[in-house]
Amino acid sequence: MRASFFFILLFLIAEPTMAQRFGGNPSRQRWKQIDTDTVKVIFADGNEKQAQKIARIIHGLQQTNAGNLGKGMRKVSIVLQDRSLFSNAYVGLAPFRSEFYTTAPQNAFELGAFDWVSNLAIHEYRHVHQYGNFNKGLSKLASVILGQEGQAVANAASIPDWFFEGDAVYSETKLTQQGRGKLPDFFNGYKSLYRSDRSYSYMKLRNGSLRHYVPNHYDLGYLLVSYGRKQYGDDIWEKVTDDAARFKPLIYPFQGAVKKHTGISFNSFVNDALGYYRDQWKAELTEEPLWITKTEKNNVVNYRFPYLTEDGSYITLQDSYTQIPAFTKVYPDGRTERIRVRDIAIDPYFTYRNHTIVYTSYQPDTRWGNVENNTLKIYDLISGREQIIQTKTRLFSPDISADMKTIVAVDMAKEGNSAVVKVDIGSGNTDTLLISTDRVFSYPRFAGGAGDFYAVHRQANGHMGISRYIDKGKTEKTLLAASNRVIGYLQVQGDTLLFTSTYQGRDELWALIDKGDNVKGPFRLAAYPTGIYQAVLQNGKLTGAVFTADGFRLASFDPVWEKVEPFHQMQALYAGSGMQAGDFDFVNQVPLRNFNVNPYKRYNRLVNIHSWRPYYDRPEYSFTLYGENVLNTFLTELAYTYNENEQSHKLGADFAYGGSYVQRILGASSTFNRSARLNQDTLLHWNEQAAYAGLRLPLNFTSGREYSSLVLQTTINTNQVKWTGIAKNLLKDRTVHYLDFNIAYSAQSQRAVRQIFPRWGRALSTRYRTAIGKTDAWQLLISGALYLPGLASTHNLVLTGAVQSRDTLNQYIFSDNFPFSRGYRSVNFPRMYKLGINYHFPLMYPDWGFGQLVYFQRIRMNAFYDYALGKSLRTGREFHFGAVGGELMFDTKWWNQEPVSFGIRYSRLLDREFSGATTPNYWEIILPVALFK
Repeated sequence: MRASFFFILLFLIAEPTMAQRFGGNPSRQRWKQIDTDTVKVIFADGNEKQAQKIARIIHGLQQTNAGNLGKGMRKVSIVLQDRSLFSNAYVGLAPFRSEFYTTAPQNAFELGAFDWVSNLAIHEYRHVHQYGNFNKGLSKLASVILGQEGQAVANAASIPDWFFEGDAVYSETKLTQQGRGKLPDFFNGYKSLYRSDRSYSYMKLRNGSLRHYVPNHYDLGYLLVSYGRKQYGDDIWEKVTDDAARFKPLIYPFQGAVKKHTGISFNSFVNDALGYYRDQWKAELTEEPLWITKTEKNNVVNYRFPYLTEDGSYITLQDSYTQIPAFTKVYPDGRTERIRVRDIAIDPYFTYRNHTIVYTSYQPDTRWGNVENNTLKIYDLISGREQIIQTKTRLFSPDISADMKTIVAVDMAKEGNSAVVKVDIGSGNTDTLLISTDRVFSYPRFAGGAGDFYAVHRQANGHMGISRYIDKGKTEKTLLAASNRVIGYLQVQGDTLLFTSTYQGRDELWALIDKGDNVKGPFRLAAYPTGIYQAVLQNGKLTGAVFTADGFRLASFDPVWEKVEPFHQMQALYAGSGMQAGDFDFVNQVPLRNFNVNPYKRYNRLVNIHSWRPYYDRPEYSFTLYGENVLNTFLTELAYTYNENEQSHKLGADFAYGGSYVQRILGASSTFNRSARLNQDTLLHWNEQAAYAGLRLPLNFTSGREYSSLVLQTTINTNQVKWTGIAKNLLKDRTVHYLDFNIAYSAQSQRAVRQIFPRWGRALSTRYRTAIGKTDAWQLLISGALYLPGLASTHNLVLTGAVQSRDTLNQYIFSDNFPFSRGYRSVNFPRMYKLGINYHFPLMYPDWGFGQLVYFQRIRMNAFYDYALGKSLRTGREFHFGAVGGELMFDTKWWNQEPVSFGIRYSRLLDREFSGATTPNYWEIILPVALFK
């Protein structure tokens, strides 16, 4: 069964999970490398310290083969991306490489406080180890037939994504003092489902839902992987994955391997594992607080970062599966009032004081995809005016002073340094108050004294503490000594400092009282099994944001003010008894050594063939080679095609270079022995050559509340026909040169989880082709779309339009890409016009699947009306092509992993076809283009 879908999966799994940015680094970037027999680390100036650390850790992992899945080892190239502000990384095949996005996150509750690049090295090298050991059996055969793409497809078909990530999280948990398996936040998802008495099928846990909260595959993976090790031994997953990668058994290989090596069915294994955790969570039952915000049926609604306002209400950041993030006022009785949609942001955190919100919004570089910045902004709730304070910054977690004149924020340098800076609101000038190369600061908040501020700091070993910095950072006063715990979300109310801290497997609300010379605390104020994240005190009550299965909810607690003695808190939770405490210090046990550093030439191995695809689409057989270099600046495609009808042969090559500001594109093809029958007795033969060369400029204008982009492209093209044999005496050789100009613009608002399209958006595309030289021919096509709100938040009205004009000399006919009315056979008139009206709306959210094969997330409908007009310039006649109909679409996931949307279209033709018989009722199957690319 799986083999029948193998090639479909090939086209769906063509890229790594983490999107790669072609030509994402500035052309002036100079690279260095550490190149050993185990790893190649490629990095920019200023990142040598991080590169050396990564190389040391990976050599240590390779030598100890920690968490063995087999003896397979594979050298990997790792590119350090220091200009991105996203905290992430990936390892991917096709080509085999890794990229680390090295900016450490401000929020340590989700990913931990351990040294960021060390944590990445441990987690991502586990993926390297996985790929090195999963290339065997039928997976190996797939890699022989299709290259790295073949292994990627075979591994995705045989081993679930939750295992890849769960196993890597287990590795980071075992080999560091933190890791997600020690973080209470990481377990909140499944805890919340248990507390709300929600038990979902395995397919729903794998594929998620558009109406219910479902934890992601990282969470599920760690629960199952750690339980498997605890219950069946450390070698259980080596045995299971060895069989699964070999497709033993052929049908449902992973499930079959689990059954073989555990003695129970796969469903029983999953149920036993989740039951094991639920049994432990029974002891964590807690009295319910007074809930302030309400839940919504079949929706997930979040209220985060509560701040007390002057009228006793709360300012929060609210979003849901049906609404994009917005600053929202919440009244004590639960009523809400949306204030303003929040700008696009990397870090959603904001602060509030005196009717003013201060926050950062996302500002990518216009050209370079791996260069990202933040814009520092303030928003006045009274006037409704937004003010930009600074652009092109790397600032996070800003706070505004009581006199409304200055802002304090964390500045994360691309070299890894962390600083606390003060920004003057009037002038925008910046002063550095505090800087460190070995600590990361987060959540700075102004203190009562002039120039004083509080900040959370974390060390490389993950230990976190809180200090007060006096006289603009000249003196540090420790309020809470650094220890192995996670701390964040500082709130200052008078002399009371509120914050969230890990304690006994929960994220709780704590407080310190800073009396200047006398610091009292810390005190535990409130706790809840799924965590309380940020809170405020009002009239002796504590209001905080609590994680639940219905989203983050505001709740009121009676603070207990229990004095506690801080101690190291982090330990593997629930299923970590098999981990040895000595392993937690693995990074410090890695031998100190310095590797040689050499320049890395950006033109190194530009042509890097990683995959190949044999393909048959009658009547053509083809074989294509695909290449991409490690820096993702050069794409290669080499192809051979044989046409069995003509018995012709075609060779083609396409290249793209993205390492310059304006990208270069180039391609050529030669087709030999093409043929067509002139009459019953005469067969004509000819050869064809085609080539193009051009420039492409992709620009990103994303800013504020809108994503927008512009792509400019122009190519010069040549097509040549040379007749052979008897055809030379009958027909003249022909060469056509033409220019092809393309402009594509798009802009759209943010989109909520359940929204089919953005509520507001627009797209415009223009293509103009004109022949040069002796041939006279041209064609202009302009098309666009306007996305508008529908009657409900998940509905869309989409208006489309197109205009096409061409010459009538017929010396050369360009391909016709006009979006004709649905249901009709397209006709290439000299003048063509099109209007489309579409209304998209959801019908139901089944959250249902079968056989681990296909899972239905949503069924939706599009009711449409199309009108096209074609005009003949010779006769002046106009031809009308109207149609109404509907498209029934199914949004699905295949093999619990790959999203595929397909559907059925019915068109009722309101006019006659231009030629041939008219079928007024026309049915079509809609399949994703990706299946056939």
